[in-house]
Amino acid sequence: MFAVFFAASVVVGGEALASRYPRPTGSWAIFVPATVSLLGTAVLAVLVVVLLSARRGISARSLGLCWPVRRDGRPGPGQSARMAVWAIFALLAGGLATVALANGNTLVQPAHQDASYLMYTMAASLTAGVVEETVVLAFVVTTLRQAGRPLPEILLVAVLLRCSYHDYYGLGVIGIAVWAAVFVWLFLRMGSVLPLIVIHAAWDANIFLGQRWHAVQVASALAFLALLGIAVISWLADIGAWRARARTGDWPPAPGAAARGVPPLR
Repeated sequence: MFAVFFAASVVVGGEALASRYPRPTGSWAIFVPATVSLLGTAVLAVLVVVLLSARRGISARSLGLCWPVRRDGRPGPGQSARMAVWAIFALLAGGLATVALANGNTLVQPAHQDASYLMYTMAASLTAGVVEETVVLAFVVTTLRQAGRPLPEILLVAVLLRCSYHDYYGLGVIGIAVWAAVFVWLFLRMGSVLPLIVIHAAWDANIFLGQRWHAVQVASALAFLALLGIAVISWLADIGAWRARARTGDWPPAPGAAARGVPPLR
């Protein structure tokens, strides 16, 4: 599964690191079909993962293709907000480490970035969020858990796979490992991958759009502050609810991994 979707990216990253990969060039005639191909890859990745997992008795919900819920099973928008905030903090920390250690190695982009390339990067951002979090996170972690592998092994495999196709950063992959490990923790803790898909896609899109319009970076910072406020308020509200339930002894059962069809971690 990993080789099908990422082997080419590993090779391209190595060529970019060796300064052998040429700058991409194109036009609407090139980037429109490339955009359609990327979006098709995203759809295919979800279908393949869901269908292969179903053959092993793993449902789409067990894969994390659902939004986080509260302890009582109700939808948890506050949980989604807090998960998103943790993911952004992880990306910020990992990004700083990558910039500090990459020694100038980065993605190879066209010298002239026109509207056709911008369209392509938006599709690439969406595809990266969907394919990476569905295949390298949800499918890998869930399958290894079903196989009864220990948590350290699951974490190591998921992080190494994530780093492999970011090899164009050189030592900067250490920063990738930082946020990849946090993403594994968030997935195991919350049982959902959808907020991570959204944040990953938005993060990549913000990088490309921010290179063109500074206002995008300002708007993104304000959106993050608003999201942080929502996360804090929801957290305080949950603390109040937990204290009230502790006084009455009315504790709803936690869903748990076993209830979602995945055996507990060893």
